Amino acid sequence: MCLMRLPSLDFAYDEPDVGYAKYRLHFNENLFLPDEYYREVAAAAEPWELRYYTDPLNRRLASVIERHFSLPEGSVVVTAGADDGLRLAMSLALHGGWGLAVVEPTYGMARVVARQVGLRPVAVPLGVDLSLDVDAVAKSGASAVYVCSPNNPTAHVVKELEELAARFQGLVIYDAAYAEFAGYWAPKLYEYGNVVEVRTFSKAWGLAGLRVGYVAADKRIADVLRSLSLPHPISALSAKVVERALERGRRYVEQSVAQVAEVREAVAPRIRAEKYVGPVNFITVHVANAEEVASALDAAGFVVRTLGGKPLCRSCIRFTLAPMPVMEKFLKALEEALNTGRQ
Repeated sequence: MCLMRLPSLDFAYDEPDVGYAKYRLHFNENLFLPDEYYREVAAAAEPWELRYYTDPLNRRLASVIERHFSLPEGSVVVTAGADDGLRLAMSLALHGGWGLAVVEPTYGMARVVARQVGLRPVAVPLGVDLSLDVDAVAKSGASAVYVCSPNNPTAHVVKELEELAARFQGLVIYDAAYAEFAGYWAPKLYEYGNVVEVRTFSKAWGLAGLRVGYVAADKRIADVLRSLSLPHPISALSAKVVERALERGRRYVEQSVAQVAEVREAVAPRIRAEKYVGPVNFITVHVANAEEVASALDAAGFVVRTLGGKPLCRSCIRFTLAPMPVMEKFLKALEEALNTGRQ
């Protein structure tokens, strides 16, 4: 029997299955939305709709999103979560032969998705003050750049983002997964014409289980992204729930974003360690040994994200903000874990 020689795939994303028995503080899910919100939006599709494929490219939902945020017709492409939006944008960069720069430190899946589609990204590091050198992006030699704002894991709004969109001659892939927490509800940067703004309903909107995202871009770019999309990216059930969330659920989401900010302001000063705090639903903490601290927290019932080897974040943990009763327990466990690490 002749066996093919398969490529070595050293860029696979290995996500551990932590279940639901512990506090899940590693995914940055919105933990502040009430059950009432989910009862309000979880309207199932009509039974007959389950028999058939959805409308091509989920254009109905794309139109609902466009109307809700007053976006131009044809500017929205529905995707299977934000990661699928990144995949479309990076596939465009690949087909254009443009190369990709990634502003680091940032969301780990950006580099994974880039390599999965065949790109070999180059890093452009943020400054120690978290500033972005727009000239350094231009000098990277890449004609496409990925930037996340508010950024994961540094939690800051990239203040040079519009300058980048205006001055960079190539494609700007703007990951706006946490934009709502910073008060940016409607996509805007697509107006520059070279920006693909990637959005998701998994974070502030609290619908991570649906796997629904979208990109907003100039119609000329959006048309190309549609040609790279799968014909039916999300299910009829997912589309109907997101429609209902846009129509009836935004007030719940806005309230939850305000609650996140209140908890963040209460929690951050109590963490006696260097940390990144910003308009997001997580905090990143510098620790001496991220794996040991995360293990101690896991034993106490809290799952956090470990971050190591990244610029400005050589050894960090990141945790999702939760309502104060949970945070009180977490802060106690974190203090114990940090004290053990200091001994």
